[in-house]
Amino acid sequence: MSREQQLAQALVGLADSFADDIDPVVLVDRLAQRCVEITGADAVGIMVVSARGDLRTLAVTDDQAGFLELFQLQTDQGPCLDCYREGHRVDVRDMAADAGRWPQVVPFALEIGFRAAHALPLRVHGQTVGAVNLLLREPGGLAPVDLDLAQALADVSAVALVNWSPEPLRSADVAGSVQAALAGRAAVSMATGMIAEVSGLPLAEAHGVLRAYSAGRRRRLVDTAHALIRRTLTPDDVLATRS
Repeated sequence: MSREQQLAQALVGLADSFADDIDPVVLVDRLAQRCVEITGADAVGIMVVSARGDLRTLAVTDDQAGFLELFQLQTDQGPCLDCYREGHRVDVRDMAADAGRWPQVVPFALEIGFRAAHALPLRVHGQTVGAVNLLLREPGGLAPVDLDLAQALADVSAVALVNWSPEPLRSADVAGSVQAALAGRAAVSMATGMIAEVSGLPLAEAHGVLRAYSAGRRRRLVDTAHALIRRTLTPDDVLATRS
């Protein structure tokens, strides 16, 4: 199987959080295994935040990874914890060189055979809900493309995780979601037309103005469209912010 096929299969499997056999534990286990298969990491550990605000280990690919994740939690230090707290990727391409940063964790990691690591945030809408720890037995770390792929897998998994429901999805729910998407598309098209008519812009440019306005105010595009249609927002209001 080619790498492209592996990635496609992984994304489909991770996104299918509505299947009857998928629960959060299975979902995160899949993420850990797919990260190993696609990036070439030797082991993976995944932590997520609990309702109390502390991190808990949810998945590991082997016992050694589990020991390292637990040791990070016990000592309250390590790449995974820094990644979660800071909300961005932490690269440790040579554990031995970072002993000063994590004085308790690094010696333990070296002792059990890990010499490099990358911690990637599990995030949804800018909120970090956990971290993925990619562990390697040789220094040097992973290539940027591998890290980008792992982050993509983590992002898809995080969205599926927070949207998981213990109640099976009904066919009517699926159909309703599809119809809502179509209605939203129609509203956006109507709002785009309103802006184009007032401004004289081509439709593509008018759509870009609408998107930029929504993004600048951290609003959903469809909500801005509905505001225009209901006349609680005017095309001039949107156009006034055009740079």
